[in-house]
Amino acid sequence: MTALFVLFVSSITRAQYPMQFTNSNYGGVQSVSYNPANLADSRYRFVMAPLSFYVNANNNYINVKTPYSQWKALFGNLPESQLDENGVPRFENSYVNDRLNGNRKQAFVNAEVTGPSFLFGLKNKSGFALTTKTRTFAGFYSLNEDLMKIFLEDFDTTYAGYTPNFHQLQYKNIPNTQQRFGAGALAFQEFAFSYATVLLDDKEHFVKGGATLKYLIGLGGGYLRVDELQYELLDVDSIRFRSATMNGAYTSDAYFSDPDRRLFHYLGKQKLGSGMGVDLGIVYEYRPNHKDYYYRMDRRKEEDRTANKYVFKFGAAITDLGRITFDRAPYTRNLNIITDGDSTDWTDFQSVTKFSGSDDIDSFALELFPNSTVDSTFKMTLPTSLNLNVDVHLSDNWYGSASYIQTLQGNKVRGVRKQNIFSVGARYETRRFESGAHFVVGHFYNPVLVGAFLRYGPVYVGSDNLGGIFTAKSTNGFNLFAGIQLPILHNLIPDEDGDGISDEKDKCLGVFGSDRAYGCPDADDDRVPDNMDQCPDLPGTKKTKGCPDPDEDGVVGLDDKCPDLPGEPENEGCPDTDEDGVPDHLDACKTEKGVEKYNGCPDPPEVEEEEEPAPIEKKEEKPVVKREDPVVEKETPKTTPTSAALTPRDVVDLMDFDTYDYYLILGAYKNKALADELVKRLNREAGVLTYIYYDSDAQMNYVTFGRAVDRDTALSHLAELSKPAVESRINGHVWWKKVPK
Repeated sequence: MTALFVLFVSSITRAQYPMQFTNSNYGGVQSVSYNPANLADSRYRFVMAPLSFYVNANNNYINVKTPYSQWKALFGNLPESQLDENGVPRFENSYVNDRLNGNRKQAFVNAEVTGPSFLFGLKNKSGFALTTKTRTFAGFYSLNEDLMKIFLEDFDTTYAGYTPNFHQLQYKNIPNTQQRFGAGALAFQEFAFSYATVLLDDKEHFVKGGATLKYLIGLGGGYLRVDELQYELLDVDSIRFRSATMNGAYTSDAYFSDPDRRLFHYLGKQKLGSGMGVDLGIVYEYRPNHKDYYYRMDRRKEEDRTANKYVFKFGAAITDLGRITFDRAPYTRNLNIITDGDSTDWTDFQSVTKFSGSDDIDSFALELFPNSTVDSTFKMTLPTSLNLNVDVHLSDNWYGSASYIQTLQGNKVRGVRKQNIFSVGARYETRRFESGAHFVVGHFYNPVLVGAFLRYGPVYVGSDNLGGIFTAKSTNGFNLFAGIQLPILHNLIPDEDGDGISDEKDKCLGVFGSDRAYGCPDADDDRVPDNMDQCPDLPGTKKTKGCPDPDEDGVVGLDDKCPDLPGEPENEGCPDTDEDGVPDHLDACKTEKGVEKYNGCPDPPEVEEEEEPAPIEKKEEKPVVKREDPVVEKETPKTTPTSAALTPRDVVDLMDFDTYDYYLILGAYKNKALADELVKRLNREAGVLTYIYYDSDAQMNYVTFGRAVDRDTALSHLAELSKPAVESRINGHVWWKKVPK
């Protein structure tokens, strides 16, 4: 009995599922193993899981009570008094107790190591995973209690209170029947591809489905299926089989003991067997608050992939549907044992101690049951199960969940099976940290176990049977799981300044701006960023560089010299009424076609004086001054040669702006063409804008800067006059001409 328990515990590396951790939205590989549909709409963009393990064993026959906790034993923290001479935790038969209650006995051992695995979450919410696992399952199911006592305790001479042949004598001459019994052990390598996608998304109701396809390599296995076995204990060392209908199969230990065997033989052409497996799953989520999980970014509605959106979800999956065929003769054996109505006696129980290997099983069975047949091929089914789970979002980061595993294999399966387990618990879940506690109710062993798990960053650890690890109380099982997963989580689209434009597209990163102006400030909200807006306080368009364009000619801002009149860009936004190539704002003859040379006016004709008999030699007239108009005459009268002439600047101080407006005259001509010529030279060559003021009474064309209505304007005109380029081009002296207001 002690040997059996040690065999169970020492052979495990991982069980079927960590019960509550599989409900976590950050369960990674474990969640996919429980239900492949969990891959879809995952919180993960990517996960690399280099290693995980889970240890588990339980039975309903023996209990172990040690003076130390298994946790301390596992990590070598026991005092020397509790260690044997080899430094191994001391274990005595007195620590082991039977549970004799008349029930059929069960035992389960599951072992699994998950190697390098990869999960990928895609943009369309689908996902796929590549996983590698080494898995083992072992157990016996529905064994009569009397057979357990006979074949375990009466053969164990080290058992506390051992009495030779005690149980054999107790059951002597009592006919008995063993029906629907099974036992099996299976080890295999699994390479799996999983895929899941969204099947229905109408916002409030969300359904996703997934599947896993597995390629399996058999590393070893065997089973015993008993349809019916009628027996009677004749004496302390003999038993009569009145009838037997059994089937057994196994892989020979000679395959493993071959000194030339290498690792690649187990996986290559010399492997013992291979097969295929499938997992199928579906998950339904109820999302009444789905609108709360969207946000605006880059002027689009984006879904928050970081959040769990359901109020509750329900999942169902069928896993490990498949089988492995072992056909590597002569290392694979299949025995069909039938008594054919004749009874047979086994008279020497101790003969089993003389077995030197699995090959002796064949000879023993054929000798005991001559009608048996032997084959070199057998098939073992996987531990198919129905996995159900419910997860409820209680509030904030709190969740409540329940999980149930129902085996879909019977007791006399030609393969292995899982045990039925129900678990209920609660957890606190965030992206980086997670912790949970739960109760586990399992058929065939302690009614209620307490479990817990913890996840922090890439590491998780937990147990579905804390009592078997931390306490010294009676237990009939042990459970521990842990793993590492290196994730890249889904995140909100980065937006450092919170303006609704992603950092990738934000032209003014770090500055809160408008989502319609590439994340840059836009004071007038015209979708043109202020740093590109020539009129940042006036709404415009991108085409008009952010400025208004009332005349809609495409020339805006300071570039448009005529903002209220449509014109061409080459004319600085001004019209050209006479279409002579000189825009109106520079055209001295707006309605008469001219040439640029003469400021938009026609080429002036040769001027002739008709009153004089002789031709006029000079084309240019002297400025004519009307003595009654100017405030200051052009020259000092000869009658007062000692009087100093007033300068135009002096005259400004004497001007009466309340009564008169004043024009600073640069030239006066009877012939308008000559006046236009001076305007053209001043505009084009001296860079100042002058005009022609025509006095109809005097029939004189005056070239002037314009009307001065106050002292500041008059001084401004004088400042324009002070340019050397102007002084070199004016004809004669300048003077002020006053005009009544």
